[in-house]
Amino acid sequence: MPRVFIPAQFLNHEQVTLDRVASRHLVKVLRLQAGAEVCVFDGCGTEIEGHIVRASTAGVELALGQRHRVPMPLASITLLQSVPRGDRMDIIVQKTTELGVTRIVPVLSSRGMVKPPPGKTRRWRTIAQEAARQSGRADVPEVAEVTALDAALAGSAEAGGTRLVLWEEERALPLRRIFAQAPPLPVTLLVGPEGGFSQEEVASARAQGFRTVGLGPRILRVETAALVAIALTQAAVGGLD
Repeated sequence: MPRVFIPAQFLNHEQVTLDRVASRHLVKVLRLQAGAEVCVFDGCGTEIEGHIVRASTAGVELALGQRHRVPMPLASITLLQSVPRGDRMDIIVQKTTELGVTRIVPVLSSRGMVKPPPGKTRRWRTIAQEAARQSGRADVPEVAEVTALDAALAGSAEAGGTRLVLWEEERALPLRRIFAQAPPLPVTLLVGPEGGFSQEEVASARAQGFRTVGLGPRILRVETAALVAIALTQAAVGGLD
């Protein structure tokens, strides 16, 4: 069944009109007509049964029916991701959303992108919404504003739980071993850019309660490292069962 994301504040009535982008997708791409059933999700864990009342590329009208709460991810996983150069952050947001990440914080670090161009955060939020729709999630992960590394570390310390920084020089403690011991939740993962973190940045993370962990003998690209870390975390807490 086709799925449509509509923010919760627009779902307080029995009918809702979609914007032009969503309307065009349903009418022109999927070729749906009046009477077709769709699934609406609000990004906060609720799905709503709906059907098309009027099909138009200018604005599809939906009638809303029964509402269902969908179980949220088993573990809260926050990804502190140093923003890499180019468009790799797009891939990271898309794929970690599919894997069930709860929150993504783009972080500025010494070896990453100096400052993303205007509009990037809005783009990443749109990518997260589309990835949630495609993957069947009823919730959409929060994509925070771009944050300096020190501020992100301090904020994660307040959240508690298990805090880990991926570091290519850590050979003694692999990420998988951490989860063999059932660490406390929530989980915060700090992933560096191309070239990794500097020694000073790793020291700052440790000072805020982060443990350095590795992902094995191979040096992974930044987008690969983020995906592997989220997947291993989800597997450990049952999020892939």
